[in-house]
Amino acid sequence: MDDGKQANASERKVVKVEDVMGSHIEDPVTFWGQSIELIQDLLKVSTALTEICPFAAKVFGDPVPEKIYGGLYSEDQCWYRCKLKKMMTNEKCLMTYVDYGNSETLKKSCIVELPEDLQHPGLASKFRLWGLQVPPKQDVTPFDQGRRFLASLINDKIIRISHRDTAQDGTFLVDAESDALNIGQEVVEKGFAEKCNVVSAYNFEGLKNNATVLIAGRNTGGVQGLSSGSQKVKNMLELRNDHLGIKPKGRMHAIEHKSRGQKMDGKDALAYALARKSLSHCCSGQKQDMIKMQHSQKLLEDQNEKLRVKNITYLQSCRFLEGQLKQRQRELKKMEEELKQHQEAELKLADELNHAVETKLKRLAGKVEKLKQVRSELNENRLGDDLSDAMRVVIEGRVCTPHSMKDLESIWNEYNLAQETLQKCNSLGEVHNLIVKRNKIRNILYAAAEEFTSEVDILSIRDRVDVLKCLTCSLNTAYGPYEVEHHSYKMFDQFIEWRDRKLQEFGDVKDRTAKSLQVLSEWFDKTAMLFDLNSRVSSSSVEPIKSVDVLLDEVERDVGKELEVSIAQKCEADEKIIHSAFNEVMQKIKEEQDLLLIIENRYADSVQFKEQVGQWRNTCPSVGDLLSIKRSVKNLKAQLRWKLVEKNNIEDLGNYDDVKIQKIKEEIQKLRDNIYEEICCEREEYERLDNIVQNWFPELALLHPEAAIKRYMQSAGLLNESLERDLFDPEPMRELSSKRPLVCSQVKSKRILLKGYSVDFATEANMIERAAEYHRAWSVLKENSGLLPILYLFACKSEPVAYVMVPFYPGCCLKTVQDTNPLNSMEVIRVMQGVAAGLQTLHNSNIVHGALHPHNVFVVDRQRGIVGDFDFTKTADQRNFVSWMVADKLDLVAPEVRSGQSAGPPSDMFAYGNQLLWLNFPRNDFTVNPDGTVDLSELSMDPNLQSLVLRLTCSNPVDRLRADQLIKDDYFLAIKTDTIQELSPSTLDANNVTSIFVDETNSELPGEMAT
Repeated sequence: MDDGKQANASERKVVKVEDVMGSHIEDPVTFWGQSIELIQDLLKVSTALTEICPFAAKVFGDPVPEKIYGGLYSEDQCWYRCKLKKMMTNEKCLMTYVDYGNSETLKKSCIVELPEDLQHPGLASKFRLWGLQVPPKQDVTPFDQGRRFLASLINDKIIRISHRDTAQDGTFLVDAESDALNIGQEVVEKGFAEKCNVVSAYNFEGLKNNATVLIAGRNTGGVQGLSSGSQKVKNMLELRNDHLGIKPKGRMHAIEHKSRGQKMDGKDALAYALARKSLSHCCSGQKQDMIKMQHSQKLLEDQNEKLRVKNITYLQSCRFLEGQLKQRQRELKKMEEELKQHQEAELKLADELNHAVETKLKRLAGKVEKLKQVRSELNENRLGDDLSDAMRVVIEGRVCTPHSMKDLESIWNEYNLAQETLQKCNSLGEVHNLIVKRNKIRNILYAAAEEFTSEVDILSIRDRVDVLKCLTCSLNTAYGPYEVEHHSYKMFDQFIEWRDRKLQEFGDVKDRTAKSLQVLSEWFDKTAMLFDLNSRVSSSSVEPIKSVDVLLDEVERDVGKELEVSIAQKCEADEKIIHSAFNEVMQKIKEEQDLLLIIENRYADSVQFKEQVGQWRNTCPSVGDLLSIKRSVKNLKAQLRWKLVEKNNIEDLGNYDDVKIQKIKEEIQKLRDNIYEEICCEREEYERLDNIVQNWFPELALLHPEAAIKRYMQSAGLLNESLERDLFDPEPMRELSSKRPLVCSQVKSKRILLKGYSVDFATEANMIERAAEYHRAWSVLKENSGLLPILYLFACKSEPVAYVMVPFYPGCCLKTVQDTNPLNSMEVIRVMQGVAAGLQTLHNSNIVHGALHPHNVFVVDRQRGIVGDFDFTKTADQRNFVSWMVADKLDLVAPEVRSGQSAGPPSDMFAYGNQLLWLNFPRNDFTVNPDGTVDLSELSMDPNLQSLVLRLTCSNPVDRLRADQLIKDDYFLAIKTDTIQELSPSTLDANNVTSIFVDETNSELPGEMAT
């Protein structure tokens, strides 16, 4: 409806004024509505849709965006015109209701085709409040509140629209008033919108006569949806009547009230009076039209309601008749199947009557054939035959405890007690008496061991062990794992009694079957002679024919009984007896195997005791060979010092012969090599004496203090008093000596590193103890331990410095590798699996590394990682909380250590986790959370890697993975274990050092020692 109020076109302010019914809110400044001029059209469309859509054809295929369809709105189940906005799935479409502006997702079954007369453009237009915009950074909550507020002012109300401009997408830019309220001003005052600069984009002249527009869709889930179509139109008509003045206190009253409050000059008053007169003249004619429209609307609603009730009744009748038809069809089908089965049964019965004897004989022949197969298959082990045989083997061939073993055990305990007393003795005055007492017991033990070994040799222990092993395997295969049962000593008798009873019952059944078959066979023989024309047998001598059916039934019954007994499953009581007997047999076998193992072990101990002690029954081991080697080393060292002095004197003269100097250098190198060889022999002798002291002669270390056996044992074989720094040709390593003096030297063309530590008396003892623990941990798996080996430990005689000798291969520490040629993802997995193995080795020995950083992890041929040693003069806490515990900028110190707790295995795992993260993101500036952990949310990483890092670097040390759990993590499944442990040829070259250090460095590992 055009109210005729238009502003001057030259002022470019108000182009057109009209009344609009709001229907849908899009955002706090945008809404949809219909001009009240289009109410008649909307009513006609609603009536047409109600009549056409229930019987229209469903949409076929996908809807076309350019075409208008009928859609069944979900809230009121009424039909409205709609248009495709977007295909959501194959069966669902996002549709826009073109006459109201809102959208929803519909199934294709709720969309129907419309005729051409309903394909005209939509009746709803899109409006935006002029000069306003939604704040750019507005949150979701204020945005939804703004939509609801605008809906309360506009939806289902007639508002006065003043057109200002048209946007490029066809949206009208307008001022809106409702009940004398400026809607735009109200939205701004509530803070849901803000003012903005407006630039005109179109010529306004073309806007005056534009009553309807094609509208664009909106997002599903608007603030206000559709209401019922007829009710919607009815509400619009009522509001229009109010607006036109049918009710005395309508909008005209509001306009008059508003006009009286304004201050107008003469020209404005005249314009207002003309407008009011024009409006009153128009209203009188339109009142009658509206009354007719209301009457027509009521008749249409009544007609629609009758049609809907009638349609519902028809549908219910159709469904009822369809159900009855299906029920009758099912009954008919069932009767046909029953008739068919009855006919088949009659035919089968007639056939059986015609071939009764043939059928019986065939059935009997089949059962006899099956019985033959069952007898052949179930003849063995049907009633626990294997258990019966096993019982006989266990009982008859059982090995009992040797008579001499009890005396041997008693004497051996006395001998061990005497050895422990000698080991604890520190007084030379008491040790001799203890040695005499021990030797006396040893002689008695020697005689007891000879008697015991002689008795065992007769028993054939090894053969018995093999028999029991085979018997165990066969029984486990037949009966599965056994369970330990108590108070089952009578199970053998119960099993034998049960087996005899079952054999008797089964034997009776087999006898009856054999007799029945024998009678039937004899009858067949006589019958065959009866029908032989050459035979003289008469029918009186043959059993009457009428008894053949009885005979066949008896044979079939006996054969069936044996089949039933043969293939029947054992009852629960039988299964329990068999299982209990099996458990008893297995327990007897286990007891005997344990006894045989004890006898074998004691036999081996006795043989070793006789071999080792027999050579020293009348004497004592000597340390002479060791002392001789030490003297030889001293002589060689004296010659080396003399040659060094001679070389220095010649070089100091300035004028010397190069040939002579070269000869002296060769002699010096030869002396060094000889010293190293003697030191290796010294270690071998120490190892031999260490074995003797620990197993046979603990007093040897006390009797010969000059041999320093006890000191060697305390250091786990690392400490060597024959080594000195002057024996090497040292090369200072200034680039690696920031924390302690480091020198490099060579041993038979193999480079080694000497790490010096300043020590006092207490520090030296702690250092030796920690180094020995580390060496013992490495010695368990050696090259597979994941640790860098320690070759030797020795003290400097001229200054308070202790040296640790380790293999040295430059350029292979993890930091250097990453700086020069970074590892790829697969190489990182291989290297870090080796590091995890090293941590597991240490943690299994209760050792905390505390210094796991990129300078102390070494890469072997880019395939295997190892963990370097650490500063043995410091505790784990002192090693952990230092400035170099970083990977570039990433801190490796665990949060709990920084808060004052002691370092432990979890702190090593935290350093491992952060180091693994650094290897995968070497150039990343990590964000650290307040709890000390790294924020992984911004990193794109493999799920297995992310899960592993989170479990390694969590803030709570109790929740972190242990080293043994880390080895089994899914992250390491990308590589094979055997590939990880495989050594390349370049690594195997390092094994040449083995000949120098007596098999202690089976795999020399490269590295730059930074600890």
